[in-house]
Amino acid sequence: MKYPVLALSSVIALFTVLLAGCAGMTTLKPGQSQAEVRAAWGSPTTTAKIVSGERWAYSTAPEGREVYLLDFDAAGRLTNQVQGLTLARIALVQNGQKQSDVEALLGPSYYTMRYPFRQEELVHIYRFYDAQIPTCFYVGYDAGGIVTSTGMREEDRKSNVPGLVRPC
Repeated sequence: MKYPVLALSSVIALFTVLLAGCAGMTTLKPGQSQAEVRAAWGSPTTTAKIVSGERWAYSTAPEGREVYLLDFDAAGRLTNQVQGLTLARIALVQNGQKQSDVEALLGPSYYTMRYPFRQEELVHIYRFYDAQIPTCFYVGYDAGGIVTSTGMREEDRKSNVPGLVRPC
């Protein structure tokens, strides 16, 4: 009879850990300083200079499917916050765009790879939810960092493809 108590305590401990992980992304308010944001959310995944100041990206990859893009003005105050990985934003990615433009729109990718049959193209893969369906979005770039292809499909967590270790 010790096992049910042990199982219940394990479930409670797991639930507590999961809740603590969700609590990491506290609500931010316009006007907060970069120091306040860093104290609340930690170090950003990437940073980039933009015309109005600086953009910080916070990615929940590899298992998460969100990238929060935070814009700061020249004084270091938060001016804008958006979720980069939405179907509406992904739909804006088109052939001919620069990689820097795509990353400004979506944030950093989940990972990159070269397909054996398209070695000249570096593919960046993004994971997101399309109406609660885990989905993969692919952006192919040529050697000059220009978008040459895009594609989308549901994640495949039960693939029978030898060597496939990621869901996208």
